[in-house]
Amino acid sequence: MTRTRLPALLVACAVLFTACSDGGSPSAEKESDPRPTGGAPAAGGTDGDLHWSKCTGKLTAMAGLDCATLDVPLDPAEPDGDRVGIALARKAATGPADERIGSLVINPGGPGGSGLEFLANAASSFPSSLTDRFDLVSFDPRGVGESDPVRCLDDDQKDAQMEGDLTPDTPEERTRIEEDQTALREGCTERNPEMVTHMSTADVAADLDRIRTALGDEQLNFLGYSYGTSIGATYAAMFPTHIRAMVLDGSISPSASAADQAMVQATGFERTLANFIAACDADQTCALAPDAAAAIAATRAELESKPVTVEDSSGSRTLNRDLFDYGLATALYDTSTWGPTAQAIADIREGGAATFLALVDRQTGRQADGSYDNSSDAQVMVNCADQEDRPTAEQAAQDEARIAQAAPTFGALIGAGLTGCDDWPEPAQPTPAPKADGAPSILVIGTVGDPATPYEWAQEMTQALSGSVLLTYEGDGHTAFLRGGQCIEDAVVGYFVDLEVPSAGTRCPAQSSSDEFGGVRDELIEQLADSGLPQELATCVVDGMIERVGEAEFNDMVLKNEQEEITKLAQATALECATSGGG
Repeated sequence: MTRTRLPALLVACAVLFTACSDGGSPSAEKESDPRPTGGAPAAGGTDGDLHWSKCTGKLTAMAGLDCATLDVPLDPAEPDGDRVGIALARKAATGPADERIGSLVINPGGPGGSGLEFLANAASSFPSSLTDRFDLVSFDPRGVGESDPVRCLDDDQKDAQMEGDLTPDTPEERTRIEEDQTALREGCTERNPEMVTHMSTADVAADLDRIRTALGDEQLNFLGYSYGTSIGATYAAMFPTHIRAMVLDGSISPSASAADQAMVQATGFERTLANFIAACDADQTCALAPDAAAAIAATRAELESKPVTVEDSSGSRTLNRDLFDYGLATALYDTSTWGPTAQAIADIREGGAATFLALVDRQTGRQADGSYDNSSDAQVMVNCADQEDRPTAEQAAQDEARIAQAAPTFGALIGAGLTGCDDWPEPAQPTPAPKADGAPSILVIGTVGDPATPYEWAQEMTQALSGSVLLTYEGDGHTAFLRGGQCIEDAVVGYFVDLEVPSAGTRCPAQSSSDEFGGVRDELIEQLADSGLPQELATCVVDGMIERVGEAEFNDMVLKNEQEEITKLAQATALECATSGGG
């Protein structure tokens, strides 16, 4: 799963910080970087030859990032063969040049997540204690986003597959799922004949080492979220002596079968849903209190018999029970979205259905106009390149039933399709088992209430990587750094800057959850303050935004990730606050 957290708000933070300072427009041209790390994105660079220039993508330009392209071998085993482009983005270190440590390379997860979008969204939230000392660098892995993207299905095919029954329980429904899987596999292999056997995580790790070399770093500093932990662990197995510091936050399982992964993930979402329900029932501001469990169960049952039709700019769409569960799982990633999600459930037939479809779209890469990015295509190509087990139809049916029984809300959805990678082409470079022989201590962060990458997987990864240390966050949500408070931040910063590894068994307390169902006001104020705005100005801006459109509409814009609308609203309100003395 991709690591995402209120992305529209994070972009707004970057824009607001620029608009309210003397820094000028984030898209303004600047002199080319004199350091040896730079390259023209259009032409691309080769190993050791990067030349940065201002980004031209909508989000990356808005965030004021630099971009470059690095050409790497299609097959890492054939360095002189065909090549593919890897798109990179950078936020240059802001501290004195003689205190710069190097580059901190970040991957947000997926597979299929765009590192460029993540950096544009999140750069302003990184603590200055890191951004003073490191260039923040992220990349779109091979086949993803702006890095020569793969494609498997067209938009209509993707819509049709998502509109089908995602939790088959009849022979006819199972046949439909199998036909969809076949169409997806054939689309991936026929449309991407060269890439299909070169999308393994081992291929990505080899690209990462070439990125390290091109950045001019003798050793790698790496932060991997979610699936990014697999990239990091694979890199540690392949290039252990090339690591200076590595943080793996929200770890995937290093060894579980596809069925076992689905079981742990389904029960993880089930646990977080129970936490959501308990928190809602204890908070009188929650729209589903005092019996959230009953309200959710009633909504699911109603959608099973009577789905909701939604009209939007892309046409007519339908929210059924499967897609409701899909959207609910997405909402559980971050406690800051719990309040608006509860309200959407309460208003499922008066606008809430559109919100839930937007939550689904955040996972599938569907855009407002009905088109899709290629994140889901890349995800299946990486997953099937890495997955070694190929269960029979009988084994898969037994496992699906077991998972559905263990996780009554999410089990059938997450456990479906275990045979999806059957008959997939073998990767040219299989991904090795995670290990860290010869590497320095690696910091693994596990969140007790993480629904997507459950805490057990962080424990397993710590055992698999010899010499690594587990840092525990006691809260809910997917991943911990940038959302787990000062304890997590201090540990990560101390490790990256001074190579100080936390003591074994260190646990960080959960952040206060008293405002979980009060909307996203406090969350945004905190993000704006963290990005550099004075607290008084940040409060003025957020309250002004909410006053302009109303709290319900504002929360809905956040859940739907309406980046352009939020950014425009933020800019107008920020200028008003600045000129009126609100800051």
